Amino acid sequence: MQMFKVGIGVSKNRDPFLAGEEAGRQCLIELEQETPDICFLFSSVKFAHLRTLTGIKAVLPDVPLFGVSDAGEITSEGSLQRSLVLVGIKSDRLAFSAHLEEDIGIEAREKGRRIAERVKKGLQVKDRNKEILVLFSDGLSGSIADIIRGAQEVLGTSYPILGGGAGDDFLFRKTYQYYQDRVFEQSAFGLILSLPKIGFGMRHGWKPLGRPYKVTRAKKNVVQELDHKPAIEVYQNYFGREIEELEKSVLVNMIINYPLGIAVPGEKEYLVRNVLDIHLDGSLVFSADINEGEEVRLMMSNKEMVVAAARDASWEAIRGVWLEEIGLGIVFNSASRCKLLGRGRDKEIEEIRGILRQIPFVGFYGYSQQAPLSGGSHLGQCYAHNQSVVVLVLGE
Repeated sequence: MQMFKVGIGVSKNRDPFLAGEEAGRQCLIELEQETPDICFLFSSVKFAHLRTLTGIKAVLPDVPLFGVSDAGEITSEGSLQRSLVLVGIKSDRLAFSAHLEEDIGIEAREKGRRIAERVKKGLQVKDRNKEILVLFSDGLSGSIADIIRGAQEVLGTSYPILGGGAGDDFLFRKTYQYYQDRVFEQSAFGLILSLPKIGFGMRHGWKPLGRPYKVTRAKKNVVQELDHKPAIEVYQNYFGREIEELEKSVLVNMIINYPLGIAVPGEKEYLVRNVLDIHLDGSLVFSADINEGEEVRLMMSNKEMVVAAARDASWEAIRGVWLEEIGLGIVFNSASRCKLLGRGRDKEIEEIRGILRQIPFVGFYGYSQQAPLSGGSHLGQCYAHNQSVVVLVLGE
């Protein structure tokens, strides 16, 4: 008898209530009318509305519900835009505990500690289970790195933390977080998931380009100077001064494919940081922090390298587990990768599906990702990432 069951519902109905209700009913049908133990919701900002949650709760009234708005949705069948995806999990072996913190732009590190303390205290551990902290957050706050640091002060640097930052359909204005029957802004929440089988992998596919630059002035996720010059000059030197004549929105869309990379001692992969905005003084705004004194380099990639990274992350996720033991995959993907691949973004989905085979998976394109830099085979420190794809597999 199968103990780990999954139901997935998808809707594009224009009415948020009806969309939530439709997805909830599809989820129940796939679960053969069994009520799930937990649900995850990933959706366009057009569904970031209490009516969406009310629609889901009309079908699944007592099911714990968690999720975020995004910049695109993912299912085993392919990528979606301006839709909602609901997944429900039914498992006798699943245990979880959740906690949310608001206003994460203030005392983010302390709030990361508080999330970890509360979820750890609330978890009723089941025998022989593995644990992982799944962390969701506002994708525009720039505070996720501090939240991770705070959580690691409680859980330890080798405790696996995975997740993603919310999106808003590439508007870069405001993102939303779904927690139980409420919609939040500028918040972060974590869930400790406890299951017998957990695997994960992370890759990005970007390689260093040119010489290193030293961060000589920065505050959190805003870099003012590189090598004592306005940070934007790195891109002016690479693309030519004519980019000064481009509109800011055009420039941001262009340089998103050339993020900055930070070398981490002892790690093969670079940490990648992509630009979200450009200030008038030439400062660059990133979706995660870059510290003064660090050395950064321009990074480059192409569509083939990006797609290959999704395949490698999937192989890493299933290393050490049998495919028959996996019931669900969750993909935390980068909105920047979605932009780079354009209409070819389903090639990434095809690569993941080729590795996971018949295993259903869901996910979303967000503004940041969280995972250990070395993947599941090495319990190294977790970091905030950009331009990356994280594949999480769950089962019994």
